[in-house]
Amino acid sequence: MKKRKRCICKTIKILRQITGKPKPLQRHEINTIRFELFTERNSDRTAFLVLRGKDVYERYKRRITDEDLPALCRHVKTSPRLIVKLDLSYNNITDAGFFKLMKRLLIKGRSSVVNLNIMNNQLTETSVFNLAKYATLFRLKCLRLNGNDFGFRGGEYFADFLKNNVTVKCCDVGETNITLTSLAHIITALRKDYDGNETVKVIDLSRIVPLFNRYSYETKWLAYHIEYLLEGNSTLTELHLQKNQLIGHDMEFFVRGLRRNNTLIYLDLGYNKIGDYGAELLGQYLKENPQLSSLIIAGNGINDTGAIALASGLPYSKIRALDVASNRLTDDGIINLLHTIKKTFYLRFLNLWGNKIGHPSCEIIERMLFSGALSQHTIDVKVYEVDGVLHAAYYPNPSDRNKHIYYNELEFGYALPILHIKRNVLPEKKTVTVACKQRDRLDRANRNTF
Repeated sequence: MKKRKRCICKTIKILRQITGKPKPLQRHEINTIRFELFTERNSDRTAFLVLRGKDVYERYKRRITDEDLPALCRHVKTSPRLIVKLDLSYNNITDAGFFKLMKRLLIKGRSSVVNLNIMNNQLTETSVFNLAKYATLFRLKCLRLNGNDFGFRGGEYFADFLKNNVTVKCCDVGETNITLTSLAHIITALRKDYDGNETVKVIDLSRIVPLFNRYSYETKWLAYHIEYLLEGNSTLTELHLQKNQLIGHDMEFFVRGLRRNNTLIYLDLGYNKIGDYGAELLGQYLKENPQLSSLIIAGNGINDTGAIALASGLPYSKIRALDVASNRLTDDGIINLLHTIKKTFYLRFLNLWGNKIGHPSCEIIERMLFSGALSQHTIDVKVYEVDGVLHAAYYPNPSDRNKHIYYNELEFGYALPILHIKRNVLPEKKTVTVACKQRDRLDRANRNTF
């Protein structure tokens, strides 16, 4: 029987060239293998899928778009690990893509995702309307929508979402161009006496914009709404109100609401205009020993007078973290604040950079660092000496990762290369040749008798 000659050509390769199926993988395509490279694995068999726009762009010269979402949904469902966090910040996802993501992953428990970050994309009020439409079917616990342009109607739809949803605990709608009118709807949805939401614990309402670009809104009405929120809510523990142009007299409404609230622990009033009068009102409030433990009043134009008034109330408070950076403090105000560190509740987190820190303040900081009252890991300045005079340099506070995490900054400022893991290969043992006259005897010998 004659043997058949085997074809030496690669039939599979030739068949692909003829039919064109499957098409070769493009270099910039986001597929399952590349999704795995962006997955952060945890010890409890859960994982975080982090697809930040800048990181993806520096690797593949593109960002995540609507066309990539079907592959992403498929990867999340088929992953051997439970992906509980999905980070899609700083990408080009539109309303149509978000609707696909919502239908395939977010509603009716169709995936394990409970934390969604979709900040700074191209979402409009249509996406918020879909959120409100399917609010009862969501299982998310953390939802970040900041940086998207919702506008007036989007705030009202988000209020409807809060009324009907019972799982979200952390929501961020800062810098979404919501107005005072839509803010009033959101606050009403969070009040207990209006059968509002009782699960939200953290909310960000930063940068409220006026209804028309040519006019500025009355900040006293914003303060009045916040007072209305604080006195009617018993679950909120963290409140962010940055960049809202609040002035000192607005703090009268605000502090009045704080006195009627017993749950707020973290208060962020950074980059407003409360000035010395607002700091004085906060100091009087802190004398009443409230539950507040973290206070951020950076960039508020506070002078030494306000710092001294604030320092008079700090010894009676439970404040553990204080941020007074980027104000107008000099040595008098800084020294008064430093003298309040040793109290019943030690001040373990302090930001001072951006003020006029002179030699007297540096001496006290150096002495506190030496005694252990302060730690270099919890303060944002570092003391150094030049010609017998002490100066302060900026030292990024390792404990202050709020802005680092909030804006999703890369750890090293750029995308790190993906390193391929290689197994350690143990070298083989070398055979040693013994050249001697007793070679035959040595091979047959027993170590006990030789």
